[in-house]
Amino acid sequence: MKNLFDALANTNRLRMTRILLRGPLNVSEITIVLGLSQSNVSHSLRKLLDAGIVLRKGRGSWAYYSLNRKYPVLEIILDGISFGSKEIENYENDMSELRLCYDKRKSEAIEFFNRVASELDEVSYLMPDPEAYITDVIDLYPAESAILDAGCGSGELVLRLARRGMTVIGVDQSREMLSQAGKRVESDGNGRNVELRLGSAEHLPLADSSVDGVIAHMLLHHLSEPSMFFKEASRVCEENGRCTVIELAPHENTDLKRMQGDLWPGLDRDEVRVWMSFAGFSGIEEIVIDDARVFILSGVLDERNFNG
Repeated sequence: MKNLFDALANTNRLRMTRILLRGPLNVSEITIVLGLSQSNVSHSLRKLLDAGIVLRKGRGSWAYYSLNRKYPVLEIILDGISFGSKEIENYENDMSELRLCYDKRKSEAIEFFNRVASELDEVSYLMPDPEAYITDVIDLYPAESAILDAGCGSGELVLRLARRGMTVIGVDQSREMLSQAGKRVESDGNGRNVELRLGSAEHLPLADSSVDGVIAHMLLHHLSEPSMFFKEASRVCEENGRCTVIELAPHENTDLKRMQGDLWPGLDRDEVRVWMSFAGFSGIEEIVIDDARVFILSGVLDERNFNG
């Protein structure tokens, strides 16, 4: 306990903890956001690691640091830092630089998908086969529901949902991917209940409480700030609406990361579960499938639990 409080008795380490509340960052990103030397950042991260406040995980060629929420006492302390974050020095500047960091990630992802939209189907063999799980996911949603497919890509899931009699809104941040989806929807007789919208999953172009459910299929590992998606999902969902994420587990497949334009080589399911819970989704269950490369989490929005 003494090591924990000693580690936080430093302004720069408090600033690091504050920006990590939004999601994982690597040393280079932390250095740029806080305007500190890399040696200073590395030293401070070592203190936070030794105290158990942060976790270090290798992702591709980078090591990313995230907050450790596995212990109740740390959760309480981190909630306190979040509540008082504006009282820690350099708040406005740090948040501005953090936003620039996320915007850079986002622009790189958009650029990638606009460039390779027509070629992604050719490298789909690198991804897990959705036939192993997609029917189980769709079965979670009643027919005639209004469903958001966040990060709809070329529109395959959009049409599967529409064929079940659902009204579907597909959102993607890439114009080229939406163009591919539009062609697919136009050529299908079930596309009349489909609407495609250009927009970011972290800032969804939907009104509050406008859909019965949200599905994010292989989306989070492309997002600059994946935790923000769940806040948006809770905003656009009706109370008792369902959110389901199908995501890659952490992996070391560099070909997959390179050819699919991943910002994250998989995500930790426990971390995703925390993000979902913090956004107000409860009763979160994991749908177990045979492919260990994939995990599926699904929860129902209970606005009484919303911490946003």
